[in-house]
Amino acid sequence: MSHTHEEWSESNINHYQSAHSSRTKSERIRNEADTLMANCSSKTQRSQQEANNRLGSRIEDCNSWRADLQTELDNNIRENGLLKETKSELEHAIAETERPLRINMECIKNREARISIDLVKDEVENSLEREVENIKTYQQRMQKMLAKVNQQIETNHSMQDKLHGDLEHKDMALEIDRDCHEMHNDAIDIKHHDGVEEEDVSGSVPQSWAKFSKNNVEESQAAGRAATRQLRYDVNNLINNAASDMSVHWNKTNRAFTDRISETQDAHRNLKSNLILTKNEINDMEKYIERLKKALSDKEPPLKVAETRLKKRTQRPEVEACNDQPHSKLVEEVRELKESIKNLQQKLSDSETAHQELVGVKQKLESEIKVKKNSLLIDQQKCLSNRRNFPYNILPNRYY
Repeated sequence: MSHTHEEWSESNINHYQSAHSSRTKSERIRNEADTLMANCSSKTQRSQQEANNRLGSRIEDCNSWRADLQTELDNNIRENGLLKETKSELEHAIAETERPLRINMECIKNREARISIDLVKDEVENSLEREVENIKTYQQRMQKMLAKVNQQIETNHSMQDKLHGDLEHKDMALEIDRDCHEMHNDAIDIKHHDGVEEEDVSGSVPQSWAKFSKNNVEESQAAGRAATRQLRYDVNNLINNAASDMSVHWNKTNRAFTDRISETQDAHRNLKSNLILTKNEINDMEKYIERLKKALSDKEPPLKVAETRLKKRTQRPEVEACNDQPHSKLVEEVRELKESIKNLQQKLSDSETAHQELVGVKQKLESEIKVKKNSLLIDQQKCLSNRRNFPYNILPNRYY
């Protein structure tokens, strides 16, 4: 098949135009590709640099919170250690209360051995009872405080666990972000992870992330360290107040003992003085009774003489039996002697009764002196001698 020259020329022109169009298109595409590659390269570099910068800022933020968490954890541990020391002091103080309580109970038991009228509910007994009540009250208060201390120690341990857990997570995150921050395009461990950008790996946002650590630090500061410091202050106050107050009660009881001993000593001295006077009076009375008996005995001969005279004179005959002056005097003498004998016998009876009363008083005084001596032995030697010093040490090697 043959073609015309026009067809040939037109064909060539078409080829020229097609080639030119293709070259123009190709050149445009190449220019666009250069621009795209340049833009993508610049964008990739900027994006990677921004990611690096953000990773760096994140590392700084994480390090900052990590430092705050570590500081708070160290402070919490140190404060909790001080609280544990305070707990030991409180436990020692509780144990120490048994010493004055034991001596107090021994005094109460010893005083039960008082006898007779001295087995009285006196001011010493009242003071001992108040002292026991005071000691037991502080024992209860310190036991309650110990329970608070134990609870606070548990709370501090819980705070420490939270802080420690937060720190561990921060360390893990820092290690990951440092690896990411140091990663570069020539790293040998980089590879494709298709679809990773679609994965929702976030568990928080920056605000909630910072708030979490902030809450942990603030909770440790408030519910942990601040509460612990206040509790240590309260414990120390309680220990000191207990020692001071129990000492005051102890001294009051000792003064009650001293006053009671002085009172008993006065009674003992007065009883002994009365015993001496009573014994002297008994001796005097015994001598007086002997004198009365002799006086009665001395009246027998004169009475016999007077009665015998009267009897003989009754033998006078007839008119000689005259009621003369001798007769009248003899009758009067007999009556006087009998009256004297009657009075002397009554006085002897009174004296013997008084003597028996004196003997009874003497026995009572001797018995009461034994009672007072027994009471003095109990209060002075068995009680007060063991109460000279207040047996309460706040801390080992630290005496109140």
